[in-house]
Order: sequence, then C-alpha cells, then structure tokens
Amino acid sequence: MRLYDISLYRLPWVWLQLLAAGSLLVSAGCGVPTYDAEPFKVHIVVLIPSSNLDSGISEESLEREVDILNKYFVAESGTPTPRFELNDVVFYEDLKGTSCGDLLTLATATAPYNGTAWETAIDGCMDEKARSPRAINFYIVDSWSEDRGFENANSHGRFNSGRPYVLLDWERLGHNIQSPGEHEMGHAFGLDHVCVEGAKRDSDTNIMASASCGLGSGGLRNIGFNDEQVTIIWQHAEKIRENLEPASNL
Repeated sequence: MRLYDISLYRLPWVWLQLLAAGSLLVSAGCGVPTYDAEPFKVHIVVLIPSSNLDSGISEESLEREVDILNKYFVAESGTPTPRFELNDVVFYEDLKGTSCGDLLTLATATAPYNGTAWETAIDGCMDEKARSPRAINFYIVDSWSEDRGFENANSHGRFNSGRPYVLLDWERLGHNIQSPGEHEMGHAFGLDHVCVEGAKRDSDTNIMASASCGLGSGGLRNIGFNDEQVTIIWQHAEKIRENLEPASNL
C-alpha cells in the first residue's frame, strides 16, 4: 500500500471532507493525513472478434488505455484521484468455450443497450478470463442503435454495488470522441452526468458533462473533476477497494 503524507493545515476543503468520511487516513504519531494510493487493477476484455476491429488495435494499444486513464482521470484542482494499473488483456479468441457466452452475445447484439441485461450477465459470469473478481472490468464492445446501427459508439460505466465495470465502444479507443475512458470510469466511481447549459461540441466542459439534459452538448470533457466529484469518487473507491481485495485480506 502506498500512502501520501499531506500537511493538515494545507488540506483543501475536499480533503477535509474525505478525512471526515474516512477515505483519508491519519499517520500514527504525527497527525498528518494520508490516503491509500494503491492503484486499482483494470482487466481489459475484448468481447468482439478481432476481425471486427481496426487493424491498429493490438495488445499494446489496449494496454495504453490504462495510461490514458491515469493521464486524464484527474481533478481540476490537482487533488489526488485513484490511479490504475493493468491486470490483463483478454481477446475474444481467448474466450472460446467460456461459460459467459451472454457477454459475447450482448457485445454485438442488434438491440438497444439494456443495462439490466449487462449487469446480470457480468455479475453471473464466473470465468475469470471474462470477469476478474479482483479488478475493474473494462469491456470493449460494438454498440448498436436503431438509428445508427453499429456506427453508434455509446459507452457506459456502472458502480454496480462496488464491483464496477466499463463498456467502451471500440471506436472510442485511444481517447477518441469526447474523453470516453475517464467519463465512463467516472460513472464506475459513482458520478452522475453534469449539465452544461449552452455547451457546444467544442466547448471546454467537465469530464462528466453530457447532452442528456437537453440543454447543451457534452462538449470536450476536458476539465477535471470538481471538489464535490472528487469526494464522491473517494467515497465510492473505499467500497470498491473492499470488494476487490483478496479474500485473505478481508
């Protein structure tokens, strides 16, 4: 476990909130708060055949998705946020004979996104190649919608009661189209959408901005998390950590 020491009198408001919530720890004997900086493991699983992917998508390029998260999953104020490290990369072809066939079916289904069906399939999957119980599962899918077919690139993230996962459309790999990885990981850490009234596609906006409110575009999503969002992230991180710890450490 890596701990960072922080001078108490210099703590911003958000860290004081985290200290009160128990997400920051106090070093014994010195009264200086610290927080657990151990990275969260990310288990990347490609749920669509390699023949459906761009030829430039490889194990190395998928590994870089973790680097992208660490670069852009940040707070506007510079307040520390969770860090990530790669657990493994698993391709569709590695899942031959898996008991979690529902995941493969949903990943290329010609049907609208069904969050309940995904959650049921993921929670019911016992194949550790397809769902690691000790990592945040990061699935590469091919989204579909009635109006755009497979050109739809919608992606999703869910906290899932402390066992989070991300569904990222393969066309958004490499930080393509509105900062997708950090936005969906924000959902995985309990964040909701932010409405930015009047925003256009090229507007500077918060990572969690969305057009779903109907008052503006999601914009570039290039502004880090605000203090309130960081507090929520660390509160959810504590629950995630509890659920992903090895059984021997519980």
